[in-house]
Amino acid sequence: MIGRNAEIALLGGLIAESRAGQGNAVAVYGEAGIGKSALLAHLASTAPDNVLVLRATGVEAESELPFAALHLLLRPARHLVDQLPAAQRAALRGAFGEDERDTPDRFLVGLAVLTLLADLSEQRPLLCLVDDVQWLDRASVDALLFAARRLAAERISMIFAGRDDTDPTLPGVHELRLTALAKDDCARLLAERADDLTPEARDRVIEEAEGNPLALLQFAGSLTPEQRAGRLPPLPLQPPGPSLAGRLQQSLRAAIRRLPERARLLLLVAAADGSGSLPLVLKGAQALGATPEDLEPCEQAALVEVSDGRLRFRHPLIKSAAYHEAPLARRVAAHRVLADLLVDDEHADRRAWHLSAAALEPDEEISTILAAAGERARGLGGNTSAATAYERAAQLTVDRDRRARWLAAAAQAALGAGQLPRARAAADRGRRLTTDPVLLARLTTVRAAVETEQGDPAQAAHMLITVAGAGVVQAAPAEAASLLATAAGEAWFAGDHTALGQAADLLESLGSGVEARLTPVVAAVRGMERVSAGDPAAGLPLLRFAIPAADATETDPDTSTAWGIATDPAAGAYAVFSALMTGDDDAARELAAARVEACRHQGLIGALPHALQLLTQAQILCGRHAEAAESGAEAWRIAHDTGQAGRLVHLHGILARLAAIRGEDEECLRLARQAEGTAQERNGSGWGGCALTLLDLVRTRYDAVAERMARVLDGPLGHTVIVTFAIADHVEACARLNEPHRATSAFARFDAWAAASGRPWAAAVAHRCHALLAPRDEAEAHFGSALALHARGGRPFERARTQLMYGEWLRRARRRADAGAQLSAALTDFTTMGAAPWAERARMELAATGVPTIAPNPRADTAPLDTLTPQELQVVRLAATGATNRQIGAQLFLSPRTVGFHLYKAYPKLGVSSRAELAGIDFGPTGDRIRHDA
Repeated sequence: MIGRNAEIALLGGLIAESRAGQGNAVAVYGEAGIGKSALLAHLASTAPDNVLVLRATGVEAESELPFAALHLLLRPARHLVDQLPAAQRAALRGAFGEDERDTPDRFLVGLAVLTLLADLSEQRPLLCLVDDVQWLDRASVDALLFAARRLAAERISMIFAGRDDTDPTLPGVHELRLTALAKDDCARLLAERADDLTPEARDRVIEEAEGNPLALLQFAGSLTPEQRAGRLPPLPLQPPGPSLAGRLQQSLRAAIRRLPERARLLLLVAAADGSGSLPLVLKGAQALGATPEDLEPCEQAALVEVSDGRLRFRHPLIKSAAYHEAPLARRVAAHRVLADLLVDDEHADRRAWHLSAAALEPDEEISTILAAAGERARGLGGNTSAATAYERAAQLTVDRDRRARWLAAAAQAALGAGQLPRARAAADRGRRLTTDPVLLARLTTVRAAVETEQGDPAQAAHMLITVAGAGVVQAAPAEAASLLATAAGEAWFAGDHTALGQAADLLESLGSGVEARLTPVVAAVRGMERVSAGDPAAGLPLLRFAIPAADATETDPDTSTAWGIATDPAAGAYAVFSALMTGDDDAARELAAARVEACRHQGLIGALPHALQLLTQAQILCGRHAEAAESGAEAWRIAHDTGQAGRLVHLHGILARLAAIRGEDEECLRLARQAEGTAQERNGSGWGGCALTLLDLVRTRYDAVAERMARVLDGPLGHTVIVTFAIADHVEACARLNEPHRATSAFARFDAWAAASGRPWAAAVAHRCHALLAPRDEAEAHFGSALALHARGGRPFERARTQLMYGEWLRRARRRADAGAQLSAALTDFTTMGAAPWAERARMELAATGVPTIAPNPRADTAPLDTLTPQELQVVRLAATGATNRQIGAQLFLSPRTVGFHLYKAYPKLGVSSRAELAGIDFGPTGDRIRHDA
């Protein structure tokens, strides 16, 4: 290639890295004609002999056919599909229409692609080249992007190419932009491809082409013999246009106009078809009066290439020119002819889109055909394609009810694809067309979900409550219950107590109309309303009703109550939330772990980050900070890879608290800001602001703690779980400022909550707060009560804080021996939990007592564990159970080779040389269980 040495060297280096076991992905962007396809062709032709090249090209005519591009790319690997883990195998087969049992999770399809490519790369390194990304179907983009983002130790390079204005883009994939060729390179290209140009003609072509290779060749080829000889007009070679792309398009359309009429007709049919099938194009052209002989002028003009039964346009811009140069009537005729030829079931979707292109006015039959295409796309997991089909079906019907149904389906599909503006528009249009309560419920659910994702949960709650109360409660109690359960959650996080009360009232009015699975949810919503109104004595018993009975001895999904709750999205979420709200941390952790396992078992990658978020929260509260770091890191990674921006906001706040406990100040500040921090946090739960409070507390910035907590408690998140728990931090700060009155009101609220919860750890913290606020002669009794209650279990981090504060109190009372005992215990616990700044405070207090301050020696195997990354720790934990790399990969959504890579890195850190030795290491407790049938 001319003028692309730097790009070839860069991409060649990436291919070399992947051959050595360092997988990578890059997206090459540039304007039309800049040489992206030529660059990919060069890489394919010069790839080392041991590299297997897989290729796929986006086809505009197939952009609405789910997984069309993926099917083409994976054709050489189809023999390995049977070896995939069961869930991945079913998902990939479902995506290809070979298994119609369930709609596949779109991200599980991506994992199946990663595993399949990784398996193939075990035989030979892979180079995957995907051209014209702008025309890839969205389902293929999602799957390939998920795989590309998770390349690690695989011998795979994935190189995408698309136009500068490519939609969708490939977030998270490194970008390489092709720019214009230098003038000297343009001259070299013309010398090679148009050597009869005079210097004057050559310079004029170079000037007008602006370094675009396609424009260079097209403009040079359009010159007359006189112009090539240097007899040039004073005006530009091409008609003036707003851009190079416009001038290039005009030149190509002029080239089309120079063809005979029947040759233009044949090119029109080829452009309308888009698939490149020569037999289909010739049949269609013959139906309109053209013959195979009419293809010859097109080939002579170098507009198309014909080989192996395929007709290919030399560049997509030529296809566009051939199509748009034809009058509308001829374009319609071409689509109708092609629709008449595509009568087999396997071509039903292509036929539907040709009929759509030919429809110039409403047509009920075509509308129904397009709706069926939308349903097929939805069944394959192609939400973007389904939305397009349903929207077009709505356009082609004059029946208001039918149009509203298609728009509701389009809105739901667009929401599933993460296209929020599109989902909002379809839902709004549908809501204006119907009064049917059930259909309005579907449309409003989508509309509310968009509001939530865009940061307005209060608006979402009001929309859901309004539509439920306007007829859904009477017409469809089951749908109303689901709406109201969602509305209550949005109202809670928005701090909208009025809406929360309305949701509770409407839910209770349903009576026997509520499904049995949602009966606990009704109680939980009323409990939330009572807690938010300041009545925990009435609210917490109702919330406890939503927590299923523990069955810790059961791990079988067929018999475990926790598993059953976990697989029900509404009941499962409310069960975990209720456990957190009542302070039952162990139940919350068990239920959240069951939700995580259910997501893994069912391949629900999109739902997994929320389940892992809940588990992370419970693990932090249980003092299992290393596990929380594992769960939180995995939740963040999958949420990032699947584009869940709203979920990342929540996770940043939760991970900020973990950073505060560990004393990672800069990380805590960064994460809390990304969670939108303190009283300004929206659509969250207050974790970011409370993380900053905890950090300020341990750094003795007591004024900052008191001021922030005052703002948070008065704000929309003041009633939430983590803010309730953080009241103890507020009390400590105010006591240390010698201004206990600033915390009196807030502490009364916490004291009432602790009494209603019945949790020993909560009562212990309440006693600790009393000790800080009470006169000196009453404080010790409260400290003693607190320690006795802590001994009954729960919140080890709070127990260590109580020991620290009691030790400080004893030291100031000159009871050094007693103080040393409490401070030593606190130091041990803080050190074990990785709470470095808190351990340092205990150590400083111990030093002041005169007690030796050597930190307790951790277990011999704990220090090496601290050197592992969260993902390495996850992998070795599971490997120690006897799970294979393939089973671990299926559990953690990694390729087997990446699992092996993490083990390889972990072994020297742990001082072992094989997985057999892992069984002798105590990795501590874990809530994860490996399923060996994964």
